[in-house]
Amino acid sequence: MKRYQVIETIEQLKAISDSLRMEIVTYLTKEAYTGKQLATMLNLSASKVHYHLKELESHHFIQVVRTEEKNGIVQKFYRAVAFDFKVSDALLPSLQEDAMLTQESMLNHLRSSITRLYNAPDESFMQFADEEKRAPSFASSSEIKAPRHEIQAWLLKYKALLNELVQIEDQYQKRIEAGEVDDIEENFYMVTVGFMTNERYFVAEDESLPDNYEHLPSEFKHLTDRVVVQKKKASESNDESDK
Repeated sequence: MKRYQVIETIEQLKAISDSLRMEIVTYLTKEAYTGKQLATMLNLSASKVHYHLKELESHHFIQVVRTEEKNGIVQKFYRAVAFDFKVSDALLPSLQEDAMLTQESMLNHLRSSITRLYNAPDESFMQFADEEKRAPSFASSSEIKAPRHEIQAWLLKYKALLNELVQIEDQYQKRIEAGEVDDIEENFYMVTVGFMTNERYFVAEDESLPDNYEHLPSEFKHLTDRVVVQKKKASESNDESDK
């Protein structure tokens, strides 16, 4: 399977801009399935799944990789042609004129992520287990009110950090090839979507916690954990200080 598939037409972009089709493609990036197998996994009728498979195949997002005969019926196994899609520069004029196309491109990232989130092992989300058993993970939604040029400057730094993350993988692959370390099965999956908007939802008249609660200590002032703890009474604080 190829790393990239280039979306060259508006029709292709619209064809993949469907939550169910994106979910199907995500499954087919992992391994090959028949329409019947996908229908069972998605809890949908086989006819509905086959319709979407035909649409995806006609727009070159998936292909038949093998066939098997079972009880006189030829079963087709489909696989995605690539696991990452890039938009051709030939579509730039259309993207500049139609904001919906860019929105759909962002949505495809999120739709794919939802499927992968639900298919990840439970161990990936045991954030309240002992520290040595916790898998790296992060989730956050934020609204930042700041001038565009300052947001742009921060994005450059963020992209540099993402590039550093890829470099970490490159170095690890070299160590594997050199026989210095064993290959592991785990991967860190991350998706990022951000955009400017005129609406602000995260507005509260009172941003404090209830009187008897406080945030767990964190090295990050503005990134607090979802878990809060009850405030210690003055007597309890004094008892600890005496120990």
